[in-house]
Amino acid sequence: MNWRLDLNDAPSRDQGSLLLTAVQAVAISPEKAKKIVAQYQKAAHKTNPKASETEIEEIISNKIVDKYSKYASLSGGVAALPGIVPGVGTVAAMVGGGMADTTACMKIQIDMTMLLATNFGYDLNDHDAMYMTTLIAVSGGLEKMGVGIGVPIASKAGVKMLKQYLKGATLTIVKELFKRFGLTFTRKALEKSIPFGVGVVAGSGLNYALTQYVGHQAIKCFTIERQMEEEADNNGKVDS
Repeated sequence: MNWRLDLNDAPSRDQGSLLLTAVQAVAISPEKAKKIVAQYQKAAHKTNPKASETEIEEIISNKIVDKYSKYASLSGGVAALPGIVPGVGTVAAMVGGGMADTTACMKIQIDMTMLLATNFGYDLNDHDAMYMTTLIAVSGGLEKMGVGIGVPIASKAGVKMLKQYLKGATLTIVKELFKRFGLTFTRKALEKSIPFGVGVVAGSGLNYALTQYVGHQAIKCFTIERQMEEEADNNGKVDS
């Protein structure tokens, strides 16, 4: 089941719905994420032939975060967007030029989190896995900007809360988080905007720091979720 929605599957044209639709229009596919991670794995094994699988996973995760943080730092101005987000003209038409940078930043962070999830062995063609990835990316960004979900996302309580979201009206929750991200990111970006900088919405420093934070929190979330699943399996074996 694919996370991408039909453009008509958005009855409310509010900011959350528009941002979600725009990001989905330019986000990488699960298949592409898998191919990219496979290339990273091949290169990492070649460069580090004696490394364990855990060490390889860590090496790749750090490379993904570093690479996408640099992408984000380049997306501080509209002029840089076409090189970072193919189809940015479509995005600008959907959400307006003023929100194009916000969409680009969200796209970069969600793409990054998709790659990290793939590196941790998640199947992004699975409905829950894809939505979990999206929730982690957007919640991490909100947390960095001071608008958390009530508990740190990179904690057992945070992971449990995100997984609980998957049992409810997930799409409604995702749209609301996108709306909050858009409003908060715009406010933060304007606080750091370059005076008289035509087309510049956010400085590269904001985008870089935000993406670094999201990436490392995502790694922690996937690690914690794996540990929780292992503990549950072990407890099940003891009970049986």
